[in-house]
Amino acid sequence: MFRKDRSDEPIYWGLFGAGGMVIAIIMPIVVLAFIVAGFSDGVLANIGHIALSPLPGIVLISCLILCIWHCLHRIYHGLHDLTIHTNIVIHLALYGLAAFLSLVFIVLFILIEFNIYDKLS
Repeated sequence: MFRKDRSDEPIYWGLFGAGGMVIAIIMPIVVLAFIVAGFSDGVLANIGHIALSPLPGIVLISCLILCIWHCLHRIYHGLHDLTIHTNIVIHLALYGLAAFLSLVFIVLFILIEFNIYDKLS
C-alpha cells in the first residue's frame, strides 16, 4: 500500500550527490583526457570516435545525466534560498525536465551507437 508520508527526496539527493562527485572528480579527468587526445596523433586524434565508442560513450552519457540531475536539483533548492517557495508544479517541471533530458540523451546515444540514425535518413 502506498504511504503518503514517504518522500521521493532521497532519490533526488542521491542523484545530486552522485552528480556532484562526477562534476568534482570525474569531469576534470574526462576534459583532460579529451584535451590530450585532441593534441595527439593517430586514433586518439578523432575525439568523436572516442566519444561514440561503446564504453567511453556510456561513461560520458552517464556523467552528463548525473550532471543534469545535480544541476536541476540545485536549482530546485536554490529557488527556496531565493524565497521562491516551490510547489508540486515546479517539482514536476524540474525533475520531469531532468528525466526527459536523460531519456533524450540515452535515446540519441543508442541511435548513434547502433547507426540507426543513418538508416532513418
